[in-house]
Amino acid sequence: MDFRELITFKTISETRNFSRAADILGYTQSTVSMQIKNLESELGTKLFEYKKRQVMITDAGLQLLPMVDKTMENFSEIKNWNQMEGTGVLKIAAPESLTISMLAPKLKQFQLLYPHVQIELQNATCLHNEEILLRGDVDIAFMMWPSKPSLRLIDHDLGEQTMILVSSKKQTFQQLLNDDQANFIINEPECSYRNQFETSLWQQHQRQFKTISLPSIAAIKSVVIGGLGFSYLPFEMIKEDIEQGRLFVIKNDIVNHVHGHLLTRKYKYKSELISGFVNLFK
Repeated sequence: MDFRELITFKTISETRNFSRAADILGYTQSTVSMQIKNLESELGTKLFEYKKRQVMITDAGLQLLPMVDKTMENFSEIKNWNQMEGTGVLKIAAPESLTISMLAPKLKQFQLLYPHVQIELQNATCLHNEEILLRGDVDIAFMMWPSKPSLRLIDHDLGEQTMILVSSKKQTFQQLLNDDQANFIINEPECSYRNQFETSLWQQHQRQFKTISLPSIAAIKSVVIGGLGFSYLPFEMIKEDIEQGRLFVIKNDIVNHVHGHLLTRKYKYKSELISGFVNLFK
């Protein structure tokens, strides 16, 4: 029996969707289907069935689920057993904004406490970070999100993140709304604060802007400072530019719901390294 088949079974039982499970796990749908077929053959029973075009877990699957949970917990403890002595690898995923504003200062403190621990840091979107934490590719994930993360995870809310609307010239929000040539300079569509701004803008003002997507906050700032548009960014990322007059704040009525989140998997929270890292943010 392949342990990956158990992870696939667990993921499908939670998403109730083979395609969604394949996306989360980074497999093709045919691979996911084959893994479940192999597992059902090994166990001699059906684990899923279709009812009205929906994936339903069978009674046998429901009986198997707690055993899989325990197996995954034990597997994680085996992989990380040496972390109890303050050694090992701590894998962290974070978006660019939280890496700069929150994570970087804490990493130095952590290295002083655990000098023999190797830190692996990944920079990706918030949604991607949550997904790779759920499938066990990292130990800790950071997100900026207005909604609650998955109930399968332990969520440490890092508080509201101040968001600022900025451009390279002084103007009112109404002037910006009336500007048919204005460009919204921002990052990927999955970005939480981009979604917040665009959703609120449409709900409150029935307004959409032409959008230019760029891969980093540094690139966004450079383009906005160059006068090619405006942006909506975390305050910590543009504080210095505002103070030095390179960017100007546009007061607006967008209601901010974006919070920073530090996430861990429930069965990994017993790890000394993970709990030690989380404590730095309390």
